Amino acid sequence: MTEVQVNKKYLDFIDSLVNQISEVLPEDINRLQQGYLTNNIRHSTTLLAKSMEEDDVFKKLNFDTQKQYIQIMAEWSFHKEIDLFRSGIPAKHWKTVMQKIWYTTWEVMYACIQNEAPEDVVLNLIERYVNRTYQDAVEELKETNMIDEKTEEKAKEQSNIDIMAVEYRKERNKKRLKRRILRILLIICISFTVTSLVLFFKIIGVIITLLGIILFNIFMFEKDNN
Repeated sequence: MTEVQVNKKYLDFIDSLVNQISEVLPEDINRLQQGYLTNNIRHSTTLLAKSMEEDDVFKKLNFDTQKQYIQIMAEWSFHKEIDLFRSGIPAKHWKTVMQKIWYTTWEVMYACIQNEAPEDVVLNLIERYVNRTYQDAVEELKETNMIDEKTEEKAKEQSNIDIMAVEYRKERNKKRLKRRILRILLIICISFTVTSLVLFFKIIGVIITLLGIILFNIFMFEKDNN
């Protein structure tokens, strides 16, 4: 790949993205695939950054907004590369598929910026067209006899973004359950303490004070849970 020269602010941001992505790579991705993926992400995002330096449409965006678009490019490159790794499609065809996805992503971004589309529209359009481009590229490989029907079906079933969404929901639910259990245990402990003190001292002031502690802790747990 030809090295592309861009402003250091873009390179620093791209480096941070690549480092973040390297920390969330799935366990079934081997070392060679990891290097291939991170190199491609760096390449595609650097090309986009070059457009942001030179193209009038991209140049009108402030740097924070430009970073959002670079991150979108990186994230979709990440997901579709992993889909390719798991698809059974021979490695020699990966670059062709990814180049089509990068170009589609660039085109959709360009059109959205020109039409001042809101962020949610941008995200929805990019997701739709990236997935369509991937499916079309897989079908084209089948039509030209580069892959067989079984590989085509397997490739079309891949969706790393959906897998990660499911895993995220599971982890979030696990954390919520843990917080609820801790809250219940705290309530039981405090209730036991309150009951013991009330029975021992039989003082209304103690009851009010300890009930206040219970309510305060419940409130704090609910706040953390939200």
